[in-house]
Amino acid sequence: MEQGNNRAMGQDTQPYNFRNLVLWQHGQELALSVVRLTEALPPTQAARTIARQVIASSGSIAANIAEGHGRFSVAAYRNHLSIARGSVAETDSWLDLLSRAGYIAPGQIEELHQECLNLLGGLTRQMKALDVKLRSTKAGSMREDASDYLTGQILEGIDD
Repeated sequence: MEQGNNRAMGQDTQPYNFRNLVLWQHGQELALSVVRLTEALPPTQAARTIARQVIASSGSIAANIAEGHGRFSVAAYRNHLSIARGSVAETDSWLDLLSRAGYIAPGQIEELHQECLNLLGGLTRQMKALDVKLRSTKAGSMREDASDYLTGQILEGIDD
């Protein structure tokens, strides 16, 4: 997120790639939180099964954002953002099950649930922005400007 400030001041510190995307960064952070959470689960069959599922779905979020960003067309990128959005919802559902089973403390689930909501909102906003770009181009092959992601604006105004 600091990257946006450096860019505005004409100081690019990193080459532009999916790692600069605010949504990808938040997806990675959620996946890391999930991995750490599952390491503390009891060694029961149920806990191990749910852990595999929630790790897979949370890891899929940032992976789909990155994969979509690597695609050539705006339509393909938007499709991968939609898949990432589905993975956020799946992750939130698995986290809810862990909470209901008593594996996650109430304060911890609220923090993770809020991060899922933030990602859902950010992905929705970016998908809508890409929809506008798709309507404005014939083939939908123009990519978005890197500055769209470097400002940190994607996750702001989610409750609008």
